[in-house]
Amino acid sequence: MTGSMDVQAEVAHAITLAESGTPTVLDLEGHAGFGKTYLAREVARRFSADRVLRATAYEDTQSDPLSLLQQLGVPVAGLSSNALSASRALGAHLDTLPGTGPVIVVLDDLQWADPESLDAVGVLMERMAGDRVLVVAGHRPIGSRHARWVTRLRDVPSVVRVVLAGLDDEETLALLHESTPEAPLSLAKRLRVHTGGSPLFIRSLLHEYAIADLELLAERHELPASQELVATMGERLSRLDPAAVATLSAIAVIGVDGAEPFILSAVADVSDVTTALDILAKQGLVVIDRASPAARARIFHGVVQAAVYDNIPPATRERMHAIAAARLTSPGERLRHRVAAARSADDGLAADLGAFADALHEAGRYREAARFRRQAAQLSSDPDERGGLILDADLESIFALDLDDLSVDERDVGLSTRARLVVGSKLAAQRRFVEASDILTSLTDPDLDSLDPLAAYRARVMRAWSLVAAGRSAAAALHDLDIAETGSVTDAAVRGYAVIARGQAAQRVAPVEQRMSIPGLLSVDRAQLASSPQGVIALAWRGAVMSLTGMPNEAIGDLTLVTSRFGAGQMEFADGVFHALQGFAYFVNGQWPRAEMMIDLSRGDRPLYAAPLSAAIEPLAGVIAGDPDRARAALGEARRIRIHGPQPAAVHAGDIVDVLTLFFVGSLTDQTDWLEGRIRDLGSPDDWADEQVPHLWYVAQAIGAGWAGHPEAAIRWAELLRTVDPPPWSSDIADWLEARVDTSPIATIRLAELARAGLSLPVLNALLQVDVAQRTVTEPERSARRMHAASVLRALGADHLAKSLRDEPNSAMESEPENSLLSVLSEREREVAALILEGLSYTQVAKELFITRSTVSFHLSRIYAKTGTNSRHELIAAARQNSV
Repeated sequence: MTGSMDVQAEVAHAITLAESGTPTVLDLEGHAGFGKTYLAREVARRFSADRVLRATAYEDTQSDPLSLLQQLGVPVAGLSSNALSASRALGAHLDTLPGTGPVIVVLDDLQWADPESLDAVGVLMERMAGDRVLVVAGHRPIGSRHARWVTRLRDVPSVVRVVLAGLDDEETLALLHESTPEAPLSLAKRLRVHTGGSPLFIRSLLHEYAIADLELLAERHELPASQELVATMGERLSRLDPAAVATLSAIAVIGVDGAEPFILSAVADVSDVTTALDILAKQGLVVIDRASPAARARIFHGVVQAAVYDNIPPATRERMHAIAAARLTSPGERLRHRVAAARSADDGLAADLGAFADALHEAGRYREAARFRRQAAQLSSDPDERGGLILDADLESIFALDLDDLSVDERDVGLSTRARLVVGSKLAAQRRFVEASDILTSLTDPDLDSLDPLAAYRARVMRAWSLVAAGRSAAAALHDLDIAETGSVTDAAVRGYAVIARGQAAQRVAPVEQRMSIPGLLSVDRAQLASSPQGVIALAWRGAVMSLTGMPNEAIGDLTLVTSRFGAGQMEFADGVFHALQGFAYFVNGQWPRAEMMIDLSRGDRPLYAAPLSAAIEPLAGVIAGDPDRARAALGEARRIRIHGPQPAAVHAGDIVDVLTLFFVGSLTDQTDWLEGRIRDLGSPDDWADEQVPHLWYVAQAIGAGWAGHPEAAIRWAELLRTVDPPPWSSDIADWLEARVDTSPIATIRLAELARAGLSLPVLNALLQVDVAQRTVTEPERSARRMHAASVLRALGADHLAKSLRDEPNSAMESEPENSLLSVLSEREREVAALILEGLSYTQVAKELFITRSTVSFHLSRIYAKTGTNSRHELIAAARQNSV
């Protein structure tokens, strides 16, 4: 088997992990010809064929979303390419495989894989537990194009990395002995040094030369160099039957997928293609795939295919491409061959490529659209048309988040209107909204008039989105949106940004009396909004507002519908934000296991660049887990992201989450210093007071002002909460905020009254109970208050803060349970337990959490063990007794 003893040990380790129930990625890295494919096949041969899935990525199909998953047998027709829905489909497919042994998923040439498939594999492997799954991923050294794969691997719990540096001397000798048992070790050593240990090149030399001839060439220091593979292949082809050469050339022209014999016969102009294929198979040059309905022949390795292709005379190559274009049925493949057959600029072909790219764009297949637009630009004879096509291709790449494929970079911003549009849009995609708005606002009206109508529409929408997200002029954003929406064109790729930007900007600029009130927002029926794509976007915006305003039940209702659309693949405008906002609503509503689940899912649906709003909510996961260090690290990262993209909603959410996080897991110093740090990084909260702000932000500012020793400011924020479009709960909570900074006996009595009645928002009620417990100094009331506060915190899952109350000296709380039932569980186990306690089946839990049924079963067995239960019935009974 290819690889050193160290490689064999690492491979064996990966297999052992997978067989023991630890889902593992065996990541094989090596240059072309260094044995990745061979090693992967050797691993797969150890297992039942029914439990092995294989897929190979190809350079000319890397723009096809989910093409790798399709090869694995995942039904992708109508499937969204967002990471969560695609990973769910992959998990469901694995659940259907027959047998009980480990599942082996072989992914070859991953450097050409479509990112959507990589996301799906990465998300599923990160979320799996207990599944006997081994993903064998072979790839050349990966550059920036697949940063997603590298990022996803960081989140996979079990990864075994192997770098294939070529065969050693003994392995090279073993390869020689396959054909010539008497081959000497001295020749093996020379071949290994000469080829760098490349199995592919060594095999090529063995096909071309006898062992004796290789020994003679080695003695003369005349072994062919690796760069001479094309010439070597040419010499080899010259000794083959002409019909076999023509057939091999046709396969190389058609591409790495190969083709059926009847297609090869037409392209090669060979009547007896079966005999030709038999010759090529015996030579080890082609592989016949008989698994498909019609047998397909392909060249066994991409390097060999390239060498064969380079040996085809140009005129023959063009003729074969032209025939393939006429014979193949796929519109994209026909165009690819027409491009390859073109000898010079061809405006008709460029127009056809552009029209096909338009259709791909409408289908949301932006990466493919970018590729065809770039080909159209190369074939256009009109410089202006060529420039427009390149601009459109760059924007398609931005929509696909392929930011390394752009024709301009940030240093080009002073060159042209088009360059500034591309760079500004790229920065917005990276969530660098301040920089994006700086560049896009440099575009004047004459600049925009110089663009075609579609590019001008996109420029205005992207600029409006960046302005709103950077916390800049809402009026300017609305001006851009008004102009864009009165034009003759629109674009689904940016329409979602336009809706969100308009909603936020309109609320910011409207006079107080004209702003949408809470009753006004809720006056539109949810079912009515859900009946159209535009309505669902409006529903998402309303759910976001309700979440941060402190109307969690309304928010959960709206956002559950929205996030279910993402999970089912019916919406694409997602970067984890709406899952995070739904998680925030659950957190405020005291449903912490559900909150943890949604925040977790927000990470899976997140692209390369975290949205400021998603990042702002992330620290709550550390709070729920009772992990202060994790929560503080997330607070720091979220603050950094908000500084670069001070989107008002993210700033508001960030302040709210900062305060909630520090209340639960922060130190007294953290709390005292919070307001000063906030002013240093983001400015004074007073600068935001005239904005349309969510009501929980007033709560956060009041608490922060109290921590900083500014009771008058806290009272002022409480009054705003009570008077500005007040939600139903505002009066009692405003009373609490005022009383907590008032040390008078009357205020203490008022706090006690509020605590007895309780607040309607569970998370704020918990904070109130803590305030009252810490304020009470006389016994036995003091211990009673602390016991009650601890029970409220335990009901949430806030055992960390409950323990601090129990640990108070002389506390009469020893009889309180130490922790809540779910506190002993891991994050994913708590998610599974929460859904099981809601009555969901294994299949429903798997669907909700985007995992396999095997993972659900694994987690549930560990939940039973940790909670001292033996069945679903016993778990539910224990949860009821524990008040979970």
